[in-house]
Formats: sequence, C-alpha cells, structure tokens
Amino acid sequence: MLFACFPLLAWHLLVWIACAPLFVALAGEPRLRRALFLGYLAGAIYLAGSCYWFVSVMELHGGVSPPLAYAVLALFVVVFAIFFGGYGIVLAWAAGGSPKRMLLLSPFLWVAMEIARTYLFTGVPWDLLGYAVQASGLRQVASVTAVYGLSFLAAATSAMLAWIWLEPRRMAPRLALAGWCVVLLAANLILSPRPLAAGSRTAFLVQPNISMDEAVVAQWAPWRDSTRLNNLVGLSIASARREGNSTSTPLVIWPENPAPFYFQRDPIFRAAVERMAREAQAYIVVGSVNYADAEGTKPKNTAMVLDPEGRVVLAYDKIHLVPFGEYVPAWAFPSLVGKITYEAGNFVPGTSYRAAPTRDGGLGLFICYEAIFPQLVRRMVPEGPGVLVNISNDAWFGDSAAAFQHLEMAGLRAIENRRYVLRATNDGITTVIDPYGRILTCLPRHEQAVLFGRFDYLSDRTFYSAHGDVFAWLCIAIAVAIIGKSKIRRRE
Repeated sequence: MLFACFPLLAWHLLVWIACAPLFVALAGEPRLRRALFLGYLAGAIYLAGSCYWFVSVMELHGGVSPPLAYAVLALFVVVFAIFFGGYGIVLAWAAGGSPKRMLLLSPFLWVAMEIARTYLFTGVPWDLLGYAVQASGLRQVASVTAVYGLSFLAAATSAMLAWIWLEPRRMAPRLALAGWCVVLLAANLILSPRPLAAGSRTAFLVQPNISMDEAVVAQWAPWRDSTRLNNLVGLSIASARREGNSTSTPLVIWPENPAPFYFQRDPIFRAAVERMAREAQAYIVVGSVNYADAEGTKPKNTAMVLDPEGRVVLAYDKIHLVPFGEYVPAWAFPSLVGKITYEAGNFVPGTSYRAAPTRDGGLGLFICYEAIFPQLVRRMVPEGPGVLVNISNDAWFGDSAAAFQHLEMAGLRAIENRRYVLRATNDGITTVIDPYGRILTCLPRHEQAVLFGRFDYLSDRTFYSAHGDVFAWLCIAIAVAIIGKSKIRRRE
C-alpha cells in the first residue's frame, strides 16, 4: 500500500491507511529482531516498488547488464531499507509492550525517519509519505511544515486505525478517529485555496523532446552541425515574439542539458543563445556543462541565465548531484557500477545559493534532482519578489512512473515557499505550477513544443521558507522525549 500511493498506481487515498498494517504488526512486539525485520521488510517493498525504474535506467543509460541493473536496485533497497528497520526496532523498544505508547510515538518517529532519509547516505528522500496527500487544502499545511507535516497527518491517521484494530471493543479509539477525521475535513475546507487571477508575466518553457538514445549516438554528433540547434533557437524566438507582452520582460527557459552544451567553451552554442536573448528580448535560462578547472577535468551541471542583451547574469552550479547519475557514491562500489552519463562520476557540486536578478524579480534556480530537497529549494527563494525555476531532463526515466513522481515532489516546493514554479523538462512533464501547488498548464510528454505560461513575481514569505524544518526537528525532539520517558519507566 505504501508504494501504491504513488505513481505508477497513484492510489493516493491509500496514504491514510498505508502504515496501519505495519503499526498493527509492531504493536506490542516483544522480539526486537522481529520488529527490525518487519520494518525492514516493509521498507524494502516500499522502496523497490517506488524505484523499480532504477533497472531500466541502469540498463539503457548505465550500460550494465540486466542482472547488474537489478543488483544496483537491490543494493539501493538494502541500504535505504535500514531506515525502516531502525524505525521498527526503535518503535517496538520504546513501546515496551504498550500499544498506546507505540501508536503515540509512531507519527513523530516517522517524521524523524524521513528527516534521516533526507540527510543521510547522500540523502534520497524520494516519495516521502506526505507527497501522496492530494487534498488541496491539507497540502497548504506544507507552507509551515514542509512535506513532513503531511507525512505526520497520514501516519497519525494510520496509527488511529491501528488503535481501533488492536482494541476493537473500546469506544475511545473510534471517537478519537472520528474527531480526527472531522479536524482533517474542516482543515481541508478552510485551507482550500481560491482561484488565482492570471499572472501578469509571461514565460516560454521549451520542451525539445530529444531522445536519450538519439543523443548518445556519436557523442551527440547531430548537434555539432548547429542546424537543429538553430531550429530550437528559432522556435523559442518565434514563440516569444508571438505571445510576448510589452509590459514585462518575458522568460525563455530551456531544460537541463537536452544535449551536452558547453556555454563557456562552445562559441557556436554561446552565440546562438546570446542571439536568442537579444532577438526575443527576454531573459534566457539554459542548461550547460561548465568546468571548475582550466583542464576540463571537473565538470559542473550549470544553469546559465542571460539578460535581454545577451549578457550572463548568473551561472548556477547544481549543488546536490544525482547518485549514479552524476557521481557514484563510495558505498556503491563505483568500480563495478556503470556510469549513466558520459561524464558521470566526475561532476563537482556548486556551493552558491544566489538567485538570478532580473528587472522584475529574482529567479530561484534548482536543477532536476534538487527538486526533492525542501531544505535546499527554500534557500533558493529570492529575498524580494521572485519565482522558482526548475529545469530537468526526465528523459532518463523513459516511460516509467518516475517523471510523474518527480512532478509530485516539485509541486510541493511551490506550496512550501508560496512561489510559482516554472518547470521545463526535455521530454515532459513541462508545466507551470501556481503558489498553491496547482498545475496551471502543461505539455504532453514526448512532444517538441513551447509552453506559454503566465506567472507573477511574488514576495510572500511562508513560515517554512523563513524558518526551515522547525516542525520536523520538533517531531524529533518529541520522539526523543517519548523514548526517554519509556527508558525511565523501564528503570523504575
């Protein structure tokens, strides 16, 4: 049920009951080894079902055999299921045979586990439980708590269902669940956002739809003749001129590296982008591979921002790199695992969180995988009026559910920071997301097109954007307090 909450199946309503079977199984479990096993098994199935697409990615782009691709997925599951095993054993130990104490602790400890997934072992907070909460009103809680608050609500609901299962003859669990459901329904109604007026600014999000199989042939040779590059530039300019708004400077946004463009070293590509900025009279965002050294041995995944005169405003270097995509973690036996991209294993991370200034507001940039890290994106939010820009190349995922999972996570960044998110991808899903997490417009997958969208530079600052993971750390503190109190009771 845990992985069925998310795409592929996307049975989102299961999020409210998905943890209940695990809680029932752990309730009063006196054998800590069995509690460890139960948590670990649940986590392994959850992760394998959510990240099944690892196999096809490693086969198609990592150049590895099917057995080794499955081995990589198994290694990922073995490592990250540890969090769930730890959850099970700590929950059972702290409960000390008391189901009520276990159920009280469970949602707080769940948030603590998700924070651990966010920060430890390079951080892979993919498909955290709260992303499956789709009620538009309840999702606004994330402006205070980030995704962790939604995970808490879902886990707490499962805990109350488990309480009813464990004590079926008592009225208290039923009354508690009924009251909790009334609170959730009322909160969803009260917090439901109203429709927004159309934004006054314009953006053009370019979806090139370049096949990764096509792109890797002859090390991207089709782009070297510049014909296809010029066609893409011409499409961008024509779209900006046709839909342009004279009252504001538009944005033209290309996705993350649909081909290995080298802005600093390729005069053809640089000249084409500078011409696009001048002729479209727009701010331009394009992906590029830059280098941290003169020798060209330390590539960086970079988003270049140019002003309407063709001058570079900002080069944002991706800070959180993709495991197995841009580098291979040391614990994953890098000598045995194939590299997914031509320069994988060599990329170096950026360090600057600075937004790109424009005449109308700031552009907070984040690239691809960075969309799943709430604490990283909040640091990208401009101090004054601004918009969030996410460029990605989800073509790596093929036709799997990963692109839809990725979109669900990126959408919550809009709510957490109360900013529009302009999301340009290579082959979909290219979209404009409003500050309440609603998709305003999007392009179909696997089509070359330009998405015209309206947005505004907003200056609202949410509690989460200003203060960060206060709620999550508070949950950790409460979990520690409950565990400490349990230890004291045992000593007594």
